[in-house]
Amino acid sequence: MAALPYPYQPPAQAMGAPAFGLVFKMLAWAILLALLLWFWRLGMDWASRQGAWSAVVCAMLAFNAWHIQRSRIHLTTEAIEQSWMWRRRVTLRELAFVKVMRIRGLEWLIAPRIYVRNLGGTFTFFYCHDRAMLDEFGRLADALKWHEQRVSRA
Repeated sequence: MAALPYPYQPPAQAMGAPAFGLVFKMLAWAILLALLLWFWRLGMDWASRQGAWSAVVCAMLAFNAWHIQRSRIHLTTEAIEQSWMWRRRVTLRELAFVKVMRIRGLEWLIAPRIYVRNLGGTFTFFYCHDRAMLDEFGRLADALKWHEQRVSRA
């Protein structure tokens, strides 16, 4: 791989981690189970229009919970990738801006996000629960910020 246009050295070994923490995953499943229990206690007729819409809601929530459970983020020497409902990928050479967004102390509940903009202006969010990867994304953000300041002064 050719050198990046900004002063960041990606880790030699690819990094990978779950995108969401255990508490967040359990919360997603608990919400689904609570909704199912509530529908069951209502004694809803599942063959009715209301029952069909309720089943659609439950299916969509289960689909989201499944992807929260399985989602992983990867930082390689070439790109940031995340498996999700659809695969998200941004190459490191195309990065224009990176920001780590998290609420310190509540990271166990509110999933930290990596906010990325590429050179074409497209924004992408990645979720990351791993502290080591969050620190690495912080280093990447600092390198991009330093590069932007250096270029704007020139």
